[in-house]
Amino acid sequence: MKDGTVLLLDDEPVVLQVNAAAVRHFGFEALIAENAEEATALVRSHRPSLIVSDIQMPGEGGFDFMEGLERAGLKNMPAIYLTGYDDIDIVRGGLRAGGDDFIIKGGPVDALRHRIAFWMASGFKELPAEVRRRALQAANLVKGDSFGGVEANFAGASKLVQSVRRTMADELKNVPGSYGERLVDRICFMGRLSNLVIKESDAFGDLIRFPEHIDAVVRQLDVPWKNEMWPLFQRFEDWSCDTRFVLAGVEELKPFTEYEWFIDELQV
Repeated sequence: MKDGTVLLLDDEPVVLQVNAAAVRHFGFEALIAENAEEATALVRSHRPSLIVSDIQMPGEGGFDFMEGLERAGLKNMPAIYLTGYDDIDIVRGGLRAGGDDFIIKGGPVDALRHRIAFWMASGFKELPAEVRRRALQAANLVKGDSFGGVEANFAGASKLVQSVRRTMADELKNVPGSYGERLVDRICFMGRLSNLVIKESDAFGDLIRFPEHIDAVVRQLDVPWKNEMWPLFQRFEDWSCDTRFVLAGVEELKPFTEYEWFIDELQV
């Protein structure tokens, strides 16, 4: 997506104006709200592509705002929490409320640009439910005195992506050159890729950035159908419930006609 609307919610007018200017500089339209009530009204009227919300605000905070959108059936876009509180409880609360990503205030504007660019362009509309559950479970195991900060828990992304990319590249060598032309191949591929990323994830930060890891591996692989993965990312939650996605995830890549579930269907 090369255009779209980003809704910014923050009770600090200066922060709002600075971030709005940055969003417009990135090439997107910016909507601003100073409280949850204004933000909810803007979601109803404009259906933004992405929400960037503060957490600690007078009255209804960022967690309550997101939970309200969920209850009203309005949370159909990714949401980033932009907060000045670098605390593990913020991560836990944000995941429970429906947040999909986190940025700590005061960092370089390029960090904000990168997160916005990813969510606006990747096709993912949220952190998948099963991955969210795993991320929250991992965050709950973190002891407060051992928490090194939110950003520190995102630091292993490059190593994870390279490891999974190598595995996928090796497995792709063993399938026909026409692999990936069929939708069923791409569903099985996404199931396998997702399984590997989850297995390689050591901490809650790896799981929160699961969508970006998936997207990064696909972009780095030399496959002619990589652009065809975007529609699957858009409906990732639906496809992740597909039997082919689930069963293919635990096996190395192969033509779909060689999977046991396909052979069993032929024998019915």
